[in-house]
Amino acid sequence: MPRPTGAPSIASVIIALLALIGVDLAVVVALLGATLSRRRWVSHQPGAFKGAIRVADGEVPGLHPKWTRGYGRWVRDVLVWSKAPFLFRNDLVAIDGLAGAVRAAEPGEVKRAGDNPMIVPLATYDGARVEVAVGVKDHERALPLHPAAAE
Repeated sequence: MPRPTGAPSIASVIIALLALIGVDLAVVVALLGATLSRRRWVSHQPGAFKGAIRVADGEVPGLHPKWTRGYGRWVRDVLVWSKAPFLFRNDLVAIDGLAGAVRAAEPGEVKRAGDNPMIVPLATYDGARVEVAVGVKDHERALPLHPAAAE
């Protein structure tokens, strides 16, 4: 629906509100630029995959039982998980191996994980179990000891 003539755009209203509360536009632009460049850097790391992670059993520092979106990659037997939306904090999870068979996600089990998401169950060295949900095209990268993890 076209905007009525003379009505301010949403962007100009947001800028006016930020100026009203004293936020410098340069600070907003700098934070946005840092976030976008960090996302590009994380997503272009060797073996990086987009998905969601949760703790299914036990406790893992930095992770929770609810699905958390982000990017993962393997560094030998350690899963490096960068949490969305800012990707500034990495959680390291030492993985012992698969904790079961890779399975298809139930409808509604995990949101925004791509078409036909797959669940990869992983066992940690501490005895906990985490699950990583990825799109079907990325499920190979989410497996431990993937060739890209050896880099």
